[in-house]
Amino acid sequence: MSILDTIRRPEYTGENRCNQCTIANSVILASIIVVVSRRSKRLALLSASIGAALIWFRGYFVPYTPAFAPKIAATLPFSFDHEEQTEPSDSIGGDTTPDAVLDALFEAGVLTDDGQLYLSETFERTWYDRMQSLRTKSDESVAAAAAAAAPFEAESGVYGNRLLVAGPHDLWLSRSVAIAETAAINALVESGVDRRTAAGAVRPLRMFLETCPACGGPVSETMYRNCCGGTRGVYDRPERTVLACEACDALLFEFDDKNTE
Repeated sequence: MSILDTIRRPEYTGENRCNQCTIANSVILASIIVVVSRRSKRLALLSASIGAALIWFRGYFVPYTPAFAPKIAATLPFSFDHEEQTEPSDSIGGDTTPDAVLDALFEAGVLTDDGQLYLSETFERTWYDRMQSLRTKSDESVAAAAAAAAPFEAESGVYGNRLLVAGPHDLWLSRSVAIAETAAINALVESGVDRRTAAGAVRPLRMFLETCPACGGPVSETMYRNCCGGTRGVYDRPERTVLACEACDALLFEFDDKNTE
């Protein structure tokens, strides 16, 4: 892995760039340059070059910018007019229809209906065994396993704290999501579900998580503001209901607003 790979934060650059973070860091950098230039023009130029490079490749150079920049922006009487963007924690899940997925899961004995939907004990045990096995692997190994499990030709990579599954559409996965969904696809295929349908089922299956795929800690339903730093770049909706790990704050599932009202 190159030095640039360790610096890059793709979830905060390119199409995912947070305008608030970029503007806040640019203002701070400009202020630093003005102060430093009074002592040394050469040092000011060096500071400008390093700061600009970090903003370009990383999205910010001030630590914890994604946590504080949107909160500051929310207090301003104007917006940055950015477009709605996709969460960086994507899913391997495909475009299979919900009815087709449910039918397949019931037919394979993955789900049981006793007034409420439950995972069968057999599938749940298999899924958790697969997650426990992946939990011990390196990020590179987990990313490779996710690419192999995807229902399309894919390559894998690791950039910062994101795992890349590069295919028809590049997927940037958190480690916890990659472990949960890779283990789920493999467990579903073992249960007789075809891979494409299995991929369509993995996102909703994350609602059933009771322990964290990444660390094994307890999972609970909470508000986004109470976990994960309270905000993530431009995705600033702290009141939304999520499923998160109590131990490591890993975000495991975001409930639709219409389903939580």
